[in-house]
Amino acid sequence: MKVAVEEISSVKKSLKIEVPEEVVTKELESAYTDLNQRVRIPGFRPGKAPRSLLEQRFRSSVEEDVIRKLVPDYYKRAIQETGLRPVELPAIEKVELKKNAPLLFTAMVEITPPIPLGTYTGLKAQRPKMEVTNIEVDKALEALQEQHAQLVAWPEDHRIAEKDFVVLDFQGSMDGRPLEGGSRQNHLIQVGSHSMIPGFEEQLIHHQRGDRIKVQTTFPKDHPKADLADRAVEFDVTIREVKQKVLPALDDEFAKDVGKFASLDQLRENLRVDLTARTRLEQDRAVRTALLKQLSEAHPFEVPSSLVEQEVQESLARLQQRLPKGVTLEQAKIDPQAVRKEIEPSAREKVKGRLILMAIAEREQLTVTKEEIDAALLRTAQELKLSSEDVRRLIVSQDGSLDVFKARLLEDKAMDWVVSKAVIE
Repeated sequence: MKVAVEEISSVKKSLKIEVPEEVVTKELESAYTDLNQRVRIPGFRPGKAPRSLLEQRFRSSVEEDVIRKLVPDYYKRAIQETGLRPVELPAIEKVELKKNAPLLFTAMVEITPPIPLGTYTGLKAQRPKMEVTNIEVDKALEALQEQHAQLVAWPEDHRIAEKDFVVLDFQGSMDGRPLEGGSRQNHLIQVGSHSMIPGFEEQLIHHQRGDRIKVQTTFPKDHPKADLADRAVEFDVTIREVKQKVLPALDDEFAKDVGKFASLDQLRENLRVDLTARTRLEQDRAVRTALLKQLSEAHPFEVPSSLVEQEVQESLARLQQRLPKGVTLEQAKIDPQAVRKEIEPSAREKVKGRLILMAIAEREQLTVTKEEIDAALLRTAQELKLSSEDVRRLIVSQDGSLDVFKARLLEDKAMDWVVSKAVIE
């Protein structure tokens, strides 16, 4: 095998690979021998058809099979021989397969760039001053109170008002025909929450339990579904229940109910401890961000565009997941190209930081042990309320293996090492 590496850029290489003629000839011979046993040619017994006839009829498919077998194998050998570290699958170009000649092809590939490490110890960063105030504790307590609020039915003669909770059935129609997906049973809404289309909730006000009413309104002009935008719609509505939200009293009994605390003061202290832990995490995150920025500025190098594209695609996917099911970015009036332009710089910096941290991990011979992987899986499982094995299967189904998960742990370990060698004020 012969390999010639042409440098397109510091991260992009062109590998011109030559598979020896004898290897190609052997594979062609084997392919035609196998083919001769499988095909039926009129006038010839199985395995006795002349090679020239097989070449005439099946040459293209045989050569395609040989190429599919040899190209991946010899690309892998070329990567091992050159010591390159690709970050993406190659683009295979200029494949030439001729009889009694070597197989020639070109592989275009992006690689992990060489990172000549400079100073990465003794960096300086300031830990931001953050204190947990009584006001923040009060807000946390109020949020907990909201979580344990109960919906209690109003008296039957109560007239619906703003902020009331209403359980209702409804069926929408347009132009006299039922609206597809426009019906619900025992649907709970809060009047004034704007969870329904504009004009719906306001028409419930002053009605009461048991009323059957018609609500007429219009879909907004910018509705995600173009066939509904700016269209009039009528809903037949039956009001099943009308409820109010009742907050529990903030007293010792409440503290016992929400967490088996002896008193409200003990609950407040527990909330303060939790808030303090979160504050410390934010401080740590700020320190790590500042140090990573210094590392990035101190190490100029070209970042592989394919890795940046992967990061951008992951960000776009996360944005898509936050939208209602079946609604595209375009339908939600979100311009993917504008979002891409906005997030690409941060994606590039994120990739650059990861590459620097992996280089530091390699220089300092940092590794991630099986025990550390298992511990990280357990933490993730506890956060997701799943078993460790379920989390493992989930990661493997998404990434194909635990390699990406392990790489993230190694990056974190390298960042911890940089923090441990930094001067934090």
